[in-house]
Amino acid sequence: MRPNSPKSVVVSARRPRPLPAPLIDALLAVSATLGLSSAARAQEATSPPPVALSAETYQLGHSPLNEPAALAKIPEAEPAHFLIPVGTGGLNFDAGLKLVYVDNVFLTQNHPSDDFVIVPECDISALFPVGQFNALHFDIGLGYYEYLKNTQLNSGVPLINPNTDLSFTLRSGDFRVKFSEKFSYQESPVYDTGGEFFNLFNTALFKRYFNRVGALVTWDQNQLVMTAGYFHENLWSANSVFNYVDHASELFSTDAMLATSKAITVGLEAAGSLNSFPNSPSYDTWRARVGPVLKFTPSEFISVRVGGGYERIQYDSSAAASLGLKPENTYYAYGDVEHTINQFLHQALTVAHDNQLGFNAANLEGTTLSYSITWAPRPRLSITPLASVNFYNESFGSTTANLYHEEFTYYLFGLSAQYQLGHHWRTDAGWNYRLKDSEIESHGYSQNQAFIEVVYQF
Repeated sequence: MRPNSPKSVVVSARRPRPLPAPLIDALLAVSATLGLSSAARAQEATSPPPVALSAETYQLGHSPLNEPAALAKIPEAEPAHFLIPVGTGGLNFDAGLKLVYVDNVFLTQNHPSDDFVIVPECDISALFPVGQFNALHFDIGLGYYEYLKNTQLNSGVPLINPNTDLSFTLRSGDFRVKFSEKFSYQESPVYDTGGEFFNLFNTALFKRYFNRVGALVTWDQNQLVMTAGYFHENLWSANSVFNYVDHASELFSTDAMLATSKAITVGLEAAGSLNSFPNSPSYDTWRARVGPVLKFTPSEFISVRVGGGYERIQYDSSAAASLGLKPENTYYAYGDVEHTINQFLHQALTVAHDNQLGFNAANLEGTTLSYSITWAPRPRLSITPLASVNFYNESFGSTTANLYHEEFTYYLFGLSAQYQLGHHWRTDAGWNYRLKDSEIESHGYSQNQAFIEVVYQF
């Protein structure tokens, strides 16, 4: 963070909602930032139920370039029942209270300050079928953070949680078009918006608005499935100290997947973006990538997806030449393995290399290794330990030694548990440990965070 950044804090964000079943085309994986693949994908009846993990597990796909399309590929699952039925659809509502303890709210290297935080939350979701094949879906999550010791951090403003979403799915013949709008307002520096990791330190608040609107078109010919998507994305800081990261991005993606057999699907994927930073023109870039992808399902219990290819990062501001910013020819790569061991155990492993928009510099290059395992010893109980290590290099490229440059390793270890107390009550508990080991000593920190939450599902 820049030296004049104000001190503030953060705690865990709204828990990620468990994802629906069909995730063949959108494998859960942690973005090559914080994220780690949690077994959050809803499994079949014989598989362990998903568990609510830390905020980072909201990530889907290995990169911000891929995340919008990956989310759009997930169909909305119809709830088993509605609190307020409306025709063939309806509304549901839940409310919860979370208690959080954080031992280093300001993410400092030395002299950490701890705090207890009370977080009331609520969520409203609805699904309204339109005709026989189309549907309107929305999900709105709200929360409020009350810090008991560092009361200057209490903004008095409710947060709009990242699960907030409005979408409409339109089907016509072999085509499916999903229009979506996502909006959030967050204040936590350890939570990332979409697939972006914010390299923040020595602060407790990063107030920001996020909005993404767009559509994904899918053409399904059984063995051959093709998609094309466009999304417009904005990030605005609510504080002038951080307004240098305000940006607008145009995101494009496409892929074509051919099932050559029951177990093997091969294809080609491509993605690109145009990124404009009105307050930091040196951050302006366009990015493009293309490469092959392979999905392999040797059995109903194992799913493997690997991909990779060429990536181009082009600095296109008027100041690029004078700053010595040169194009980067690099690569992206990933490998995901999901394995249902038995009816009690499900594990996930992700290895990925990626480039994304930076926070203190224009580019954040990262390599991630993450692992999680979900254990369901009882039908209503699931326990998930997780571990992730991320190697980052934030800079303006390899030829700009005089500009900002930081190499650091980011570790995340955690343990989460979820227990369904009855038809309406559920409790979640967890612990997360974050460690940022930076070559710049004052930029590193460690943080323990523990929480317990009780949720009532109406």
